[in-house]
Order: sequence, then C-alpha cells, then structure tokens
Amino acid sequence: MECPACREPLIVAERDGIELDVCPWCHGLWFDTGELALLAEKLGRALRVPDGMLEPAVTSEKSRACPRCDKAMEKVFLGASPRMLLDRCAGHGLWFDRGELGALMRQLAPTPGSHPEAVVRFMGESLEALPAEGRASVTDQTGSGEVER
Repeated sequence: MECPACREPLIVAERDGIELDVCPWCHGLWFDTGELALLAEKLGRALRVPDGMLEPAVTSEKSRACPRCDKAMEKVFLGASPRMLLDRCAGHGLWFDRGELGALMRQLAPTPGSHPEAVVRFMGESLEALPAEGRASVTDQTGSGEVER
C-alpha cells in the first residue's frame, strides 16, 4: 500500500494484536475500518464514532487516494476541540497525519483503571507525549479550533 500523503510505501507494524499501517517518511497512520476502535479499547479510551460524528469538511486541501482502493477519499472532521481534518474512505478506513491520532486520544475519556501513559508506551514514537492536565495541546490550531495541516 502507498501512503496517501507522500505516496511512499506503508509498512505494517503489529503491536498487541493490532496491525498498524505506518508511513515511516511522513509518520501518518492508516486504520482499516474497526481498527481505530480496537486501538482505543487497548489504550483504555472510550471511543464511539457514530456516523454523525464524522462531519463532512469543506476544504481547499487536495483529496488523497485511499491506500486500499486508490479512489479519492472524502475530507471529514472528527473530534471535539480541536477537530481533526481526516481523510476517509467509506469502504476502507481513516488516514491520520502525524500528530492527529495523539490529538484525538487526548480528547477521549479514559476508561476506569486506564493510565494515560499507556498510549505512549503502546505507540512508542508514533504519538507525541500526552500533555499534563491543564496544559495546551502540542497540535497546531487555527483560531477556529480546528487542527491545521
């Protein structure tokens, strides 16, 4: 599979039974349908993504090709504040640019008994360290509360 962002080959990394498709050049992550919820569960995060939570985005950003079917993906917003602009193939999954998965995981409520550092341990260098309570996110934001690429 090719990276939707830089068109370099994705590598498959397996951690705790979850296969992640990672771009070693731009550090983006591809999640096949269902893998994101599985990852959130493993990391002790509550993730419910009802269809309405993936809001279609109007943007001038160029569309990207799905690494599975090579068709143009749609741009969608996911998350609360900041909202992440993601690429989605309705039939295959979601693409996260570098830093977007960490920003989403910081927004999700921990499940009872989970530890925030589990995210960093699980993903290693794929995610930025979680900020301490009350500190600002490391993710760049626009004045509109959306993550800018």
